[in-house]
Amino acid sequence: FWGCLSSGVASMSGLDDWKGKVAVACAELQHVKELWVFGYGSLLWKPGFKYEEKKACYVKGFIRRFWQASTDHRGKPEFPGRVVTLVRDEKGLVWGNAYRVAEENREAVIEYLDEREKGGYSQSVHPAYGRDGSKAFDVLFYIGTEDNKAFINGEKIEDTAKIIAKAVGPSGKNVDYLGMLHKALRDAKVEDPHVEQLVSLVELEQGGLQMVQDNTNNNNNKNN
Repeated sequence: FWGCLSSGVASMSGLDDWKGKVAVACAELQHVKELWVFGYGSLLWKPGFKYEEKKACYVKGFIRRFWQASTDHRGKPEFPGRVVTLVRDEKGLVWGNAYRVAEENREAVIEYLDEREKGGYSQSVHPAYGRDGSKAFDVLFYIGTEDNKAFINGEKIEDTAKIIAKAVGPSGKNVDYLGMLHKALRDAKVEDPHVEQLVSLVELEQGGLQMVQDNTNNNNNKNN
């Protein structure tokens, strides 16, 4: 692996003080000549930045989990929602989309993402692999490391589902986030057991999970 990951146990205090913060920088990023941004969560359906090319790919050594508390997007300080991060797992892999960014847009895109992912996330650079299993390129992604104060560890998935069913934040309902992630993965023919289980549990909580469209400004790629 490349660097810029750490470990530890997070404190849940002070989750309302992200204002004015940005994502933690990764020194390895300066060695990446061509910027590809890897999306595994909301970037799958709403990149929010201009890109030149999109490719399906995966990163090794991680699994996708709803283990990051959200007070700035899908929850509030008094009732944090749950959003995805990547958790290290030696045998794991995570499929997503990689977006190639033109050199002239590199700094602006990184600045945008650093602000968007300020809620406990850090930059990380890792190899990405194509459908044939060969290394395609290095990618930048944002991860809520285990030592950030919003990291959730050991929460029962049933409790996570109950929170997702009720939480609402500045970016909308937490259940909408889950629904759009589920749809994006299904559209890409990717089955994530963790996401599938959460969808089933939230359906039980709500009597059905309604898929919605993100109505926020989505001027995000070369086709728009």
